[in-house]
Amino acid sequence: MKKLALSLLAAASLFFMACGPSKLEMQEQSSMCDVMVEVRQVLNDSISLFVGNTFYLNAKQVVADDMYPLLVSTRDPAEIEKPTATNVLNSDEDFLNYLRRVSPQMVQVGLVIGETAANEIGFEESETVAKMTAIFQKMGGGTLLLFHEKDGELTDMKKLF
Repeated sequence: MKKLALSLLAAASLFFMACGPSKLEMQEQSSMCDVMVEVRQVLNDSISLFVGNTFYLNAKQVVADDMYPLLVSTRDPAEIEKPTATNVLNSDEDFLNYLRRVSPQMVQVGLVIGETAANEIGFEESETVAKMTAIFQKMGGGTLLLFHEKDGELTDMKKLF
């Protein structure tokens, strides 16, 4: 009886693993995103960084009831340590327009919840996902994919819209 139960449990877990996206599928989907927004804890800093097509959103800025004004610095991927001017974004529209500078035809957006985001006092993933979903729904079409990251690798993916 125990062997039968263990066999059924093993078969069920294999079935559920087969239903989820593979690492390769997650990497393909993330590379097809026009813009990636990575939410993570940034120690000793209060700004977010925009590097290439990736927006590193400081979890500290998301924790507030109103995440605006949002302080952002655009960095050159080749010279990421070189400080640049800080932009102040005051609304969802400012945020979307800022992202459209790099990707004018922004259609597919990836939202990555980094493993360090949970270290920020007051961070609630569900609230952050709801905020980001509400912002990106204002794009008027497109796709928002939710990823989770651990040890620098994507661990799962879910299509939000």
